[in-house]
This record gives sequence, structure tokens and C-alpha cells, in this order.
Amino acid sequence: MPPAPSNPGEGAPAFTYRFLHRIEPAGVERFLAVQERLMSAAHRYPGFVAETVPTPLGRESHGQRLLYQSELSFASPDAFMGWMDSRERRALLSPAEQGGYRYEGSSDWDGYAQWLQGSVDGELPAWKVNLIVLLVLYPSVMVLGVLLKPLPLDFPTALLLGNVCSVALTGWLLVPWASRLLQPWLEGSLGRRGRSLTLAGILLALVLMLQLFRTLPATRVA
Repeated sequence: MPPAPSNPGEGAPAFTYRFLHRIEPAGVERFLAVQERLMSAAHRYPGFVAETVPTPLGRESHGQRLLYQSELSFASPDAFMGWMDSRERRALLSPAEQGGYRYEGSSDWDGYAQWLQGSVDGELPAWKVNLIVLLVLYPSVMVLGVLLKPLPLDFPTALLLGNVCSVALTGWLLVPWASRLLQPWLEGSLGRRGRSLTLAGILLALVLMLQLFRTLPATRVA
């Protein structure tokens, strides 16, 4: 059973991160044991809300590794990042990574909508929230990738650090800024022409950023 949730703070939505775990069949027992220790440690960490027990999803489509999914919730992105970068977590996770364990993650898109709800009136269409997140997340990931590339980091460490930085930038700075800038479009208070022009502007910005990043030497695959 997952640990009992803590109170995430009055009126503030919890930040949820979804993990996709890739496990060799022979390492399932060890993986579950490590996850149990991680859950116990996370439960004691400031800001912890809840964590689900890893759920089996089957096997990779082109491989033998087993897939498991779990979710981890903290009261805020800051609290989540504090746990992800903590020495206690790294000490528990490092042996498993050395044995070939890998994971991927994604943040809860609904969480962004909840953060925006306080500054924008009315119901927020999910596709508009996702588009705004994409608008600020894409350049954040690209710039962070360029900055982290020269550092002597292995891939799992670089991926974690990049995710931590991009979540912090988008969740606390860029998404709120973009939502204020595009508030009339988000709320649907613009006329048809205004809505069309705003949507076209967002798509054009994404295309221009794509072309810009394509021209940078640091973003080219060797």
C-alpha cells in the first residue's frame, strides 16, 4: 500500500510526476525492494504528499525489459526537486542504476492547469494549456541541453538535471508569464479574428524557434 498522503498546503495543488520504469526480468525483485526503500524515505521528506506502488504495464514492444509505472506527488515543484536531488535518494538509487535500471518521467499536465487557474478566470481548455506549456518548455529544454552538453555528466544525471531545471523554469516562471501575456486568449474573451491570430502567432513562434535551434552548432548531432 502507498504511504498515507501528507497535507500539501492550503489551496495549493500537489505536483505529480509520473515514472516509467524499465526493468530486466531478473531484476524485478531487486527493483521492487529499492522502490519500497525509496517510498519509505520519500515519505519522511518535507513536502511529500503521496506515491503509488509501481504497477506492471507489460513488456517493451522491441525488447525483453518489463515496464512499470508509478506516480510521486509533492506539495510543490520545489519540494519535489529537493527530494529528487537529495543525497538520500541518490544513495538508494545508484546501486540500481549501476545494475542497468532506467526510468523516464513526465510531469502532470493537469498540474499546470491548476497553477494557472488562480490567475485566469473560467475553465481552461486542456489543449490551450498544453500549447502554452509547449511554447515555453521547448526552448527551455533546448537551451538547457546546450548548456549541459559540455558538462562531464552521464546521461541519467544530465536527464534528471535537465528535467529539474525545466520543471522549475516552466512551473514557476515561464508558464505563469505566458499565461498572463495570453490571458484573453486563454479565457476565450477574444473575437474570432483575435483567437485565430493568437493561435497563429504561437505556432509561428514554435516554427521560428525550431529553425533557430537547427542553425546552432551545439544542437547538431555529431
